Amino acid sequence: MEIKDRVTIEKPAAMKSSAKSRNKNKYCHFHEDIGHDSNDCYSLKRLLDRVADKGVLKSYILKSKVTLKTNPIQSSKKDAQPASSSDTDKELIYTIAGGFAEGGPTIRGTKDHVRRLDISSVDEGQASIDTFPKVVITKKDRGKVRRPHDDPIVMEYKVANQNKVGQILIDTESSSDIISYKCLSKLKYKPDSIHKVSHTLVGFGGGVVHPVGLIDLPIRLGEKGDGRHMVVQFSVVEELIAYNLILGRPTLNESKAVIIPSLMLLKFEKDDGFIGSLNGD
Repeated sequence: MEIKDRVTIEKPAAMKSSAKSRNKNKYCHFHEDIGHDSNDCYSLKRLLDRVADKGVLKSYILKSKVTLKTNPIQSSKKDAQPASSSDTDKELIYTIAGGFAEGGPTIRGTKDHVRRLDISSVDEGQASIDTFPKVVITKKDRGKVRRPHDDPIVMEYKVANQNKVGQILIDTESSSDIISYKCLSKLKYKPDSIHKVSHTLVGFGGGVVHPVGLIDLPIRLGEKGDGRHMVVQFSVVEELIAYNLILGRPTLNESKAVIIPSLMLLKFEKDDGFIGSLNGD
C-alpha cells in the first residue's frame, strides 16, 4: 500500500476460479477481488520479490553487515565433505520491517529507526546506561489463574486519571497502542487533543482499519504510589469488539515488560526502578 504509488506495478491476472466458489470473507487488495487475503496472495509475493531485486524495497529490508569471504579452492573441498549440524548456510534470510513501532508509518521514519539500531554504530557505553532490572518469578506470582488455559492476557489499568479501565488486551503482535472511541468517550479528555492521521492500521488477516485519530493519554500500571505512570499515544478506532484498549509493543517495550502467558502475568519496571507485577483475569 505504501509503494504502489512510487513504482510501476503491473495489474495481476484475474483469478481463475469462479467467484461463486471463492471465500467472500477474504479480500485481496492486489487483485481487488474476493477469494483470499492479501497476505496469502502468491501473485503479490512474486511481485514483491521482483521489486525487491530491483532495490526498491531497501528501506523495508534489514541488511546484514557481515561480509562473507570464501576461497574457491577451500569452498570446493568443503562442499565435498558431508554436512554437519554445525555448518551455517551462506544465504541470509531477510525480514520485512514496518509498522508504527518501527519508526512510524512513513518511509523516512522507518529509515531513521533502522539507522539508530545499526549494530555497527552502537555505543558500547550506552548499554550500561539503559539497564534492565532483574526479574524473578516466584510461586506467589501464580495468583488465581487456573491452568491449563489458552486465554489471552486481559488486565485493568487506570487511564486518563479516571477509575480503572477493564478489558485491556496485552498484545505483543500489535505495533500500535489502540483505544476504542466508545471507551475514550467515557474518559476525561479535550476533543481538540485528537490529532487527525492519514495512515491506516492493517490486521493479521489483511483487513484495513482507518483510525479516527491519535491521542496522548496518561495511564498507570499498578497501584497508586507503587506503580508506573506513562503517557501513551493511542490510535483511536471506532470499534475494538471485545476490548476497550490494546497495549502493543510501544508501551510494553517502554515499561520493560516481561510477560508470562501461562500465568497471565506481566512484570514491569516501576517509577522507582523496582519490579511491579500485574495479574490478568
